[in-house]
Amino acid sequence: MDLREFLLLTHVATGASPTVARNVMQALAAGAPPVEATLVAAAPDRSRARLTAWLAVPAHREWWHHLCGQPYLTVTDNMYPERLRMIEQPPLVLFYAGHPELLRLACLGIVGARSGGEYSQQALAYMLPELPRNVAVVSGLAKGADGIAHQAALTTGLPPIGVIATGLDQFYPPRHRQLQQRVAQHGLLVSEYPPGTGSLPYRFVARNRIIAGLSHALLVTEARHKSGSLITATMALEAGRTVCVLPNRIDAPLGVGPNELIQQGATLVRQAADIVAELQYFA
Repeated sequence: MDLREFLLLTHVATGASPTVARNVMQALAAGAPPVEATLVAAAPDRSRARLTAWLAVPAHREWWHHLCGQPYLTVTDNMYPERLRMIEQPPLVLFYAGHPELLRLACLGIVGARSGGEYSQQALAYMLPELPRNVAVVSGLAKGADGIAHQAALTTGLPPIGVIATGLDQFYPPRHRQLQQRVAQHGLLVSEYPPGTGSLPYRFVARNRIIAGLSHALLVTEARHKSGSLITATMALEAGRTVCVLPNRIDAPLGVGPNELIQQGATLVRQAADIVAELQYFA
């Protein structure tokens, strides 16, 4: 069993726990032997028994061997983005479909309200065509701003990177099945969850840290007060990324979040050049 396979085992046997991933990274950085480091860090007092018991189940072992043959990146791979490796809780493993080389491009994350629509659509249709073709658009493939961002990227010819909160073989929302398939075909689809994993609320919050971590800059289109998009923006700020915001009407419910971010010092975006100015050091 090599290090990649063992990281995969640790990842799936502990439920893709961000805490486990952080502990493993700390142990490896401290110079502990790789296998011993993952064993100890996975669950300090019961790690060996826990992983051994999990692997002793024939169905688990068969599933793990199947996953070893699937496309995935581990935190120790060269293709794994350094910017994602540096966040507080980097995923040990990313399952993917599509073109992982897109992770080397300058990445613009785009998030916004699931109930958003016309304003986000108009703004992205106005700005994305003016971005350089070597900028990838990162979003979460949810309804609302996420789907609008991916569709606009595909229409414009910018490579899309979709980060989902389910297994790659699941589609949430179901109506985005075709869009998700197009993202995988023309761009890159990633998830920290193995095939067969369904949608649960906490997985979307966990996914947001990956969107923030992959992005060199994050654009917030529309958001309510205390929304998931603002959580992602906070994660991006904590990771040292620039947060860009579309201004909105003061009486628009979906303008409250962006306007609050601007008041707190986020970069106000009026045109594509404002985004390019934030990405020029990475493009």
